[in-house]
Amino acid sequence: MYHIHADDGRILTPPNELELLLKGSFPAFIKILGHIRFFYIADEIWDGKSLLAFRAGSENLAAIRFDDGVFQIAISGKDIAVADETPLNTVYEVLDKAASAGCRRPKEQLALILNDPGQFPCSRRCDMCLGSKNSNKDNFSPGENFGYMNWLCYHGCLPGIDIDRWDGVFACPGCAENKKTIDCKYYPCPTEKGYSCCGDCGEYYTCEVYDDCHYPGQCNLGLTAGEVTSLVIPYASKERFDFYLNGVIYGNSSC
Repeated sequence: MYHIHADDGRILTPPNELELLLKGSFPAFIKILGHIRFFYIADEIWDGKSLLAFRAGSENLAAIRFDDGVFQIAISGKDIAVADETPLNTVYEVLDKAASAGCRRPKEQLALILNDPGQFPCSRRCDMCLGSKNSNKDNFSPGENFGYMNWLCYHGCLPGIDIDRWDGVFACPGCAENKKTIDCKYYPCPTEKGYSCCGDCGEYYTCEVYDDCHYPGQCNLGLTAGEVTSLVIPYASKERFDFYLNGVIYGNSSC
């Protein structure tokens, strides 16, 4: 199994490394992983072999143990065997009942910002991203950490894209100020159709504009809660549209 290592010794593994082991249960695992990352704030404790636990402070949110073609997810003393996507709703409901308020992701991190002229209909949350110049107004440390954390989260996970480690200062000016909408593929379509955002169209799962978007379950296993919040959640476009339309998602992410 292919791994990379964080500076603190953590093992990080692209989720697709488990596909051969999990076989038909792999799509269900990716959806559960994405769901937990999107709705809950937890560190991922990953042994690099067969056990992935989600821990929020002293609270053990869930633990997944992998086996040949199946995995077991333990939540609050309840074990659920997952061989395909059939038990997904049950998993999400048990998680919702078991999780304390302290490990639930604040709704303001999941929402769209439609009244801010600096935000566009793509549902990206640039205001949360460490690469934003707003993170560098008073302290350059967020920008200095962006390149390293981006490597931790995405190295080995994006097909055809090699994420190199970079420890320099990065400060993205944002699409509005940088006038990138001239070349942006996300802005013209809903604007021309009169939608406030792509979610109002409702075709973002099949639309070619979103065919290369990232999803929360795509990033390396073994991330900290802070890494997920700063490098995964800002770009959870489809999941944010689902939340905007329905108030809850049940792991529909796929690109």
